[in-house]
Amino acid sequence: MPANTYDEVPYPSSSFPQTHPLRLATMARLFGLSPARPSHCRVLELGCADGANLIPLAELYPDSEFVGLDLSSRQIEAGREVVRQVGLPNIRLEQGDLLTFDPGEQRYDFIIAHGLYSWVPDSVRERILALCQQALTPQGIAYISYNTLPGWHMRGMIRHMTLYHASQFEQTSERVAQARALVRFLADAVPAVGSAYGQFLQAELAAMEHWQDGYLRHDLLEDDNRAFYFHEFIRDARRHHLQYLSEPDLSSMLAGNLSPSVQSTLASISRDLIAMEQYMDFLRNRSFRMTLLVRDDLTLVRGLDPRLLRTFWFSANAHPVAAAPDTRADVRETFRLANGTTFSSESALFKTLICLLHEARPNGLRYEDLLARVRERLSPGGSTLEAVTGRDREEEAVCQQMMMLYGSNLVEVLSEPPVVCSPAEVRRPRTTELMKHQARNHPRHVTNLRHLCVPIDGFARQVIELLDGKRDLAAVTAALVQRLRQGVFRVQDTGNAAFETDEQRAAFLAPRVESVVTLLSQRHFLLA
Repeated sequence: MPANTYDEVPYPSSSFPQTHPLRLATMARLFGLSPARPSHCRVLELGCADGANLIPLAELYPDSEFVGLDLSSRQIEAGREVVRQVGLPNIRLEQGDLLTFDPGEQRYDFIIAHGLYSWVPDSVRERILALCQQALTPQGIAYISYNTLPGWHMRGMIRHMTLYHASQFEQTSERVAQARALVRFLADAVPAVGSAYGQFLQAELAAMEHWQDGYLRHDLLEDDNRAFYFHEFIRDARRHHLQYLSEPDLSSMLAGNLSPSVQSTLASISRDLIAMEQYMDFLRNRSFRMTLLVRDDLTLVRGLDPRLLRTFWFSANAHPVAAAPDTRADVRETFRLANGTTFSSESALFKTLICLLHEARPNGLRYEDLLARVRERLSPGGSTLEAVTGRDREEEAVCQQMMMLYGSNLVEVLSEPPVVCSPAEVRRPRTTELMKHQARNHPRHVTNLRHLCVPIDGFARQVIELLDGKRDLAAVTAALVQRLRQGVFRVQDTGNAAFETDEQRAAFLAPRVESVVTLLSQRHFLLA
């Protein structure tokens, strides 16, 4: 991985929620391990770029230690500048070569290598696995993402064609532009109707429209970019005395969304979990994996016992489509995920669980509180949980239903409470210093308290900067009135010329401020 390519064109970096220590710890606990608590742990990220993935975590967990390593001095210095401005003493970003990096006696509870393994030479890949074996604590977890076959064969075609075409040009900017132009030419020239190849080119062109130049430069035009079958990756990990734990998302490991006949065939031809995962990659044409590894001397508990969830916390990924969903039995209601996928059910317990967790936003509920609210909600009208399950099986029914919801990605399960967010009705809302910094400086998104990069419009950015925990909404509005009068920002609805007095400006801005703060609360931006 030549240093100058990433110094010349920095790779666009952001937070990756799948790498969050809380998510990794949750998966480890589900399979019988005792990982470190994210609030008191050590994290090492290999190939950290400008630290955009580590810095939000360091701010959330001041009692944990974070170290990032990257070959690009330009990206490391950019990250260090953010660390200085935000003021974080618990994170170090270091410029260095993985081949010569020596952790010494230091051990880490979590090691992250996102967007690195496929994009480096074989010698560096070996070093990544060796470092994971060397530097993990006994119960530590390594996260490694990589391009996966068979799905990446399709993207590989685009890479080889753009490499061939771009090799005629010397300047990086011209090579990137020509790579875009070639895909556009191919998509325009090959009919999409009745042609699988044409449809694929159209899809790649549509995806490429959203790619930054840095992503295209390093994903398609880098010298090293190799994809792996899952069983090949696990074979290499085993050579370094590492074993497969899981993926960060349980739903991606389950075959429950496949037909019974397909599940039966998979079970008959899969000699073990690795084979099962490999065959599911064949079925799903998987192109990218985020795999968790642990030491091979650990004993994992593979049977997921729903009763284990009694020690976890829960939050909703899905929300009811209806404004006032009917949770009575035999009434069908529909629930929607953020990506638009919908699920419907007539089960009173199914509907009640999701509705209760949705109502608990922006925070989740621990098991005991969720169970108490389920019993209370299902009591009226004779549709009690006891009537459905029998009193002695209430908890078993709730745990089984929650495991099913978790496996379908309708709810999130966490091994310990997440950072607590404030509800929308908070009197003096507060965002983090990093959020304020990103609102001022980042052109695309701001990272929320759940480690998600969320697109934020210009007005919301102005509001985020002012949420310091000292101003109430009236004071935030007054500060925005002054900024609007000074021309710091404009409002798209009318433009500055429509306002003659500060009273008019305040009357216009006040309801918008309240709306934005409510939205920020729902999207996990406000600190308790």
